[in-house]
Amino acid sequence: MARREDDSLPELSDESERSRNTVDGPTLIGRSDELENLFGAFRRLDKRGRTAGLAVVTGDAGIGKTSLLAEFAALVQSHGAVIRSGRAIRGTATGPAGILGDALDDHDHTQDDDAVDPRGVRALLTRLAGGALVVILDDCHLASPAALRMLGAMLRKPPSAPVLFVLCFRDRQTSAGLRSTIQDRSRHLPITQVHLGPLTERDMHRMLADQGTTVWRRNLYRESGGNPGYLHALLSARTVKWQNDPIRGAHRVAYDDSAGFIAEFDGISAEAKATADAGAVIGDDFDLDLLTAVVDLPESDVLAGIDELIGRDLVRPLDRGRCFAFRHPVVRRAVYQHSELCVRISLHAKADEVLRARGATPAERATHVQHGIRHGDLEGVKLLTEAAKAVVATQPLAAEAWLRTALRALPSRDDTMATRAMLLVARAKALGTIGRLRDCRQTLLEAMVLLPPDARDLRGEAVAALAAVERLLGTHGSADAVLRAEIEARGDDFSAPSAALRLEIAHTELVKGDPMACRWWAREALAMARREGDRALEASSLGLMGKADGTAGNGESAAAHLAQATAILDMMLDDEHTASLDAAVWIGWSEILLVRWYDAARHFDRAVDRAVRADNGLVLPQLLLGQVLALHARGRLVDASEAARNACHLAESSGSQGQLFAAKAMLAWASAGLGTPDKRAEQEASAMVQDADAVVGWQSLLALRMLAETKLAAGDPQGCLDLVPAAGGPNLPGSNPCSRVSWYELMTRAELEAGNPEAAAKWAELAVSAGMLLDHPGRSALGHLAMAQLLLATDPLAALARAEDAVEGLAATGAIFDELRARVVLGMALWHAGRRDDAQRELRAARAGLERIGATPWAKRAELERRRLITQNGQRATENASDRPAVLTRREQQIADLVRDGLTNRQIARKLHIAEKTVEMHLTNVFAKLGVGNRAGVAAHVSDHQARSLTV
Repeated sequence: MARREDDSLPELSDESERSRNTVDGPTLIGRSDELENLFGAFRRLDKRGRTAGLAVVTGDAGIGKTSLLAEFAALVQSHGAVIRSGRAIRGTATGPAGILGDALDDHDHTQDDDAVDPRGVRALLTRLAGGALVVILDDCHLASPAALRMLGAMLRKPPSAPVLFVLCFRDRQTSAGLRSTIQDRSRHLPITQVHLGPLTERDMHRMLADQGTTVWRRNLYRESGGNPGYLHALLSARTVKWQNDPIRGAHRVAYDDSAGFIAEFDGISAEAKATADAGAVIGDDFDLDLLTAVVDLPESDVLAGIDELIGRDLVRPLDRGRCFAFRHPVVRRAVYQHSELCVRISLHAKADEVLRARGATPAERATHVQHGIRHGDLEGVKLLTEAAKAVVATQPLAAEAWLRTALRALPSRDDTMATRAMLLVARAKALGTIGRLRDCRQTLLEAMVLLPPDARDLRGEAVAALAAVERLLGTHGSADAVLRAEIEARGDDFSAPSAALRLEIAHTELVKGDPMACRWWAREALAMARREGDRALEASSLGLMGKADGTAGNGESAAAHLAQATAILDMMLDDEHTASLDAAVWIGWSEILLVRWYDAARHFDRAVDRAVRADNGLVLPQLLLGQVLALHARGRLVDASEAARNACHLAESSGSQGQLFAAKAMLAWASAGLGTPDKRAEQEASAMVQDADAVVGWQSLLALRMLAETKLAAGDPQGCLDLVPAAGGPNLPGSNPCSRVSWYELMTRAELEAGNPEAAAKWAELAVSAGMLLDHPGRSALGHLAMAQLLLATDPLAALARAEDAVEGLAATGAIFDELRARVVLGMALWHAGRRDDAQRELRAARAGLERIGATPWAKRAELERRRLITQNGQRATENASDRPAVLTRREQQIADLVRDGLTNRQIARKLHIAEKTVEMHLTNVFAKLGVGNRAGVAAHVSDHQARSLTV
């Protein structure tokens, strides 16, 4: 037996330290209750003499039992206990005292003749238990019958001393002998049972700390099943190259560090080994008939092998008939990779032979053909091609691998050039789907050189795919000419490829800022899609028409097209929906333009989930950006920030500057809303503003607004205003009417913060006018909000009606975050209208709502306004409405003067050589003392006071 030395046990840190442990070191995350139960068993020992105890720790392989025991040992050792620990090892000879002898060996002389019988061992335990003795016996399910007999003797007649026996084993592998040993214990021996189940997703995320993205961590949790051992195996096998896997942020799992799992197969019979090798080739699960045919053994031998594997919990029976599965995919893949290559190839060939006889589909046979195909095997090439076509929408990584194999097997001859071109187009589309845009473009260009003149439909597919990739990479100009030339060459063709070409031109026109041209081409594509009965293409065309109409400000037509598109999309089952993610993009963005935040969040949530599950990196960037906006509007700020972070990881691998700019700006904005600004994302986005390849199209204009919002949140109103020229100037010619209202409301706030109420008035008037033109309560509400904020700074008594209209309109559209912002303004307006109690209630409710959604900066502002108004009222009561100015400290007066001069917090900090946070603190005091709520109020107060001083 192997023994764990006392001095090898880890020192126990406090609970806060343990909670910081990650998968790189000892962990107890998520096991505090189990540790407390074990420690309770120790506390119940009678330290003065005659009470022993028993604790039983059970759980699956890798669940963390040994880690828990190590932490428990360190804990009780710190409380004065003597620790002895041992572990059973399969096939290792034991001394006469069995597993107890392993625990007591060396230090305690259990090899002496007088210590090898139960009486001698019992006496030794009694002697060791001076204050308390804890005997930890791990992997008891591997203990020999002789070891269990000795252990049973101790439990039936325990030592008359404070000894706690802790037995740890896998409950699925518990032998009858071990169960009897525990059941036949003395009735005076109290037992504490601790079972370790899977960790929660939250605990697993804590273990992973800041590694990868939320999507990556969530998928890893799903793959590991909440088992820390499987998590370690998955992580240790990953070569972390985030750019190579756009969805998960890491390479696909390759189980190359699996010695621990292979060790569980030590000592199995030849039949069991052959059965395991064949099962690993078949897959994670397998049926008995297929397994028997592949392994080429009598069924009785195969069943005996399965029984042996089940006994070791390496394979488990499934509910459906004669079917079985490996305990976990990591076990199956460990077996697969440790089997001999010649054995694997032979088994794959046999599996394909059996499946072909069964009439299996190409997708079911493709994995086996992939591993056995020979160069020049045209039948195999055809099968891999058909299999890839069947799964490319839901399993693009597998499809790309099969097509790559088919291309290698295809001979380079004149009569195979057309087939090679077809395979290249198919592989390029798979590469695009997984987000490898540059590889996709290169493969398409290679294919188009080989395409024969009569392959018109295939050429149409290639041109449409190339145009889509060029558009996503921000180089759509050249693709537009190719698209139009291809459409002209096709004449009156009304096939699905022709529809796809027209839809791609519609996309390009929208990027170029021509929604009416977009609508015209999308309508052409719609007619063809309906003629072909292509539901995915029909939904995409309708969704894009809705987006074009919304961009042009035609809400009624946008709503009609959106209703038709949504009816199609919502009726789709998951696989069809996965193949129609392009439609989900345009439907979601159309709903944003129509201020249907709940529906937009619902559609984006489902589409992102399907795209992630299918490893689809082509449309995921657009889906994630829409999801960020919808989640933020709905008050799900934490989720929005995580989605933005995922978009950044994806954009970094895409090669698209436009995607990267949009993702960075969104991340900076979402983080600022939580009060945890991501300075790096803001700086990187700011640096890209002048990049012509980055700021292209409607998404980039949206990203500019997010960046401007971020700068204003950071106390830099001038930096916010400086981004207006990049958006086309005050008229915002490239923005849609809906976005203009949001821009104007933002500029109103920025000018007020900069102390320019006259300039703010112009923006507020534009916001109101733009909102009224749209004739939608949600958009006009933002105009009312802009005007209400202006009036609070210039004519507070007139602000109430506007603030009430803003709150009502935003609440009606489900824009939770903006509604709460408006309620802060409403509270201030109520105060100035003399409705002090209503104002207090409104501000308290707004603060609570903002805190609930995580909008910390806005919640602080609501509380600051509430306290400022209370202070202002107190000052007025004390001074009896006198005009005596508030008394500012020297530093506060300096800062107030600089605010009047239009300096930002950062500029003030540099000028006065103090920290920006110090400026914010002094400015908060200035607001409270002067009874104002923004920088415009400070500027007005200082100017007025100086004017009076000059008059005097």
